[in-house]
Amino acid sequence: MFWKKHLKHWHISCLTLDPQPPLAGGDGGGAGGSAIPPPAASSGLPLWRRIRRRLWWLVLLTVAAVAGRMPVAGGRCAGRQLARLGWLLRGRERRLAVANLALAFPEQDARDRKRLLRRAVASAGENLFDTLAAARLLATPGVVRDEAGPDDRGLVDLIVAEAAAGQGVLVLSGHLGCWELMGAWLARGLADAGVGPLHVVTGTVRNPAVDRWLTARRHALGLCLLPRREGVAPLLRCLRGGGVVAVLVDQNTGVDSAPVPFFGRPAPTPTGAARLAVSLGVPVVVASIARTADGRGHLVGHGPVWRADPAGPRDEQVAACLDWTNAQLEERVRRNPAEWVWYHRRWNDVDGAVRGETEGRE
Repeated sequence: MFWKKHLKHWHISCLTLDPQPPLAGGDGGGAGGSAIPPPAASSGLPLWRRIRRRLWWLVLLTVAAVAGRMPVAGGRCAGRQLARLGWLLRGRERRLAVANLALAFPEQDARDRKRLLRRAVASAGENLFDTLAAARLLATPGVVRDEAGPDDRGLVDLIVAEAAAGQGVLVLSGHLGCWELMGAWLARGLADAGVGPLHVVTGTVRNPAVDRWLTARRHALGLCLLPRREGVAPLLRCLRGGGVVAVLVDQNTGVDSAPVPFFGRPAPTPTGAARLAVSLGVPVVVASIARTADGRGHLVGHGPVWRADPAGPRDEQVAACLDWTNAQLEERVRRNPAEWVWYHRRWNDVDGAVRGETEGRE
């Protein structure tokens, strides 16, 4: 149905942030904190598609405005209900998530995986609200805490120490927990420490008006953006100049990728960050964010630092970095499976599992 189809577009628009230069005005707090750009005409598109884009832009503004004025507990509750509605309406994503969980946790029975999916849906709604309310949450002390890693340092202290040595730093992460809140928190932490800004590699939202709105919002949160469409040159300049770059590397996208084990199965994994780490000799750290046990705050954690062996063959070092990165991310997903995006087509062979799950229901 028409309205079911477009719920997915709205969902993607709300969760996929791809900012560009900031617009004047505001703190990006969601409820009108940023200047709202008018939707641009999309030349060449049919009238009905231009109308649809404008409608979903207005929906996004409405949701953001409401979220900006709701108390945190109420906003998270509303987010859970919205996520449950989307879960009921989006059958394909539901079947994909069921199949992904079966591939990742074959030792669990169907009932346990179903309970996990219910928690994942609720977490997605809560994290959607926390993304929209990021500026307000970060103004509250203790909402996001920096957990000590294996070196007894927090993520910010680790990055500051590496940057003091004059090196660029690659922070790799995934779509786990409220990753947008983590980016904003890390940008503020680095700025307060005199190291910054945080550069973030981003994609593009197909709705131009939504893309510009999200662009302004992320800039207002202190992020410096490296749009993927501009190629590798800005990323190279940043790392060579001692900058800090964050990249999400846990999705099957159209960029250059290699099959790397993830939950024991080959998963297409972007190779660009690993190639840069080896070529430039910059340190790499994998970090993620997870909701606290009481559900009120978030903890940022990180693993050990990876460094390329200068004497090792380049291709072997790239492969080692990719293996290490996916192993780190898998460990974090296993510890916090309810906050990962199970409705993404992470494995190429998941299609057969989706078909099997569908046939089993018939």
